[in-house]
Amino acid sequence: MRSASTTIIASSLITLLWVASANAQARPDARALTCEQAKQLVDSRGGVVLTTGPRTYERFVSNIRYCLHNEVLRREWAKTKDNNSCQIGYRCSPRTRQNQ
Repeated sequence: MRSASTTIIASSLITLLWVASANAQARPDARALTCEQAKQLVDSRGGVVLTTGPRTYERFVSNIRYCLHNEVLRREWAKTKDNNSCQIGYRCSPRTRQNQ
């Protein structure tokens, strides 16, 4: 009985660690990419979430198709390996009277 409980706990911990590492790999870090690599990544995926800082991330899109019907595109810049202000794509922003 005790070994079954230990096995279940160990399996749960291994699964948790595996999921955590998979999630970390799923979000590329813009700071580790060149400006061109980051632009190509956004263009190829259409929409991608990139790490932008130690505890920050942002969703970048390549065009309006990746936004909701009540959103507009806004240019978005990020720090990359070779450029402190690289315009790698756009951000979907809520539509307001000022940006219609």
